[in-house]
Amino acid sequence: MKISLPLPDLSGERLSFYRQIGVEAVTVPRRYSETFTGRSPKPLVPPAQTGPAGPQPRPPDAAELSRICARVRAFDLEPLAAGVAVSRRILHGEAGRDEDVERLCRSLEVMGQAGLQVVNWNFTALRASEGYAMAAGAGRGGAGYRDFDAARLTGLPPLPEVGAHSADQMWERLAWLLERIVPVAAAAGLRLAIHPNDPPVREYRGVAQPLCDRAAMGRLVELADHPANSLYLDTGVATEWGEDAAAVIEDFGARDRIAAVHLRNVRVQSPRERYTEAFLDEGDGDAVAWMRALHGVGYAGPVDPDHVPHLTGDTEDLRAGWAWAVSHLRALRQG
Repeated sequence: MKISLPLPDLSGERLSFYRQIGVEAVTVPRRYSETFTGRSPKPLVPPAQTGPAGPQPRPPDAAELSRICARVRAFDLEPLAAGVAVSRRILHGEAGRDEDVERLCRSLEVMGQAGLQVVNWNFTALRASEGYAMAAGAGRGGAGYRDFDAARLTGLPPLPEVGAHSADQMWERLAWLLERIVPVAAAAGLRLAIHPNDPPVREYRGVAQPLCDRAAMGRLVELADHPANSLYLDTGVATEWGEDAAAVIEDFGARDRIAAVHLRNVRVQSPRERYTEAFLDEGDGDAVAWMRALHGVGYAGPVDPDHVPHLTGDTEDLRAGWAWAVSHLRALRQG
């Protein structure tokens, strides 16, 4: 397995830092830019989604993507993964979704031609990010932790431009999409890594969150039973469900349905409803057991830390937090 992080930019400062702390592989950006952005690969608290998903992005330019990958390799890092978005028309089941899925399939073809192996994606018409908050000083030694409380979502109405979407509707649209993109991904030599809904509430502002528990992820992989249709397994989310994340790894790993991993820890006060994200070594889950489970199923893909705490004196792009997390993952892997 390879320790990985997403790349916000292709600056020498960013790429050198990643290599210095022990990152081995990356999720590449969609556009070539050597300008340092100054932002973290993941924000401490993501902005609330206040409207529907946008239009389907144009497929990446093959020459530009090749140049991006060459830039990454020049710093002794492997361009292993990329991300794709899913349009409003696909998520809402609207007219024009056939055109959008053609664009999505072309994106997969270009990514496969560039030598990438994993494509990260999500399927939710509206993410329940309004339930997050920053708990300043709540962590070990006064570190800042992010927490989630579903009570913050109580009574929030559907957004006018998004509307309400039932679980049955979302599952019908997801099955329709998988039928069309999984064969294309397989032909391109790619594995689709879909992330569970996070936060894993069942509904938010009238929008069902279809991938909100372990059973749902099992249903997902059975809809298109092929390694190209796999999971972005998140140990934090599995723990948020109230599950033993090591058992979840063993289950889906034995079926060869894990294409990427987020290794992170949480303290759960109420499964799926209330939890606090913690350092990797002090949450409710057992990170040593998770790594052993990954070794046990022969997992060889990317492993990313995620949602790092805020450390005193850290930079805007959370370098100390990411360095700590990557170093901890390297130590766990060796153990």
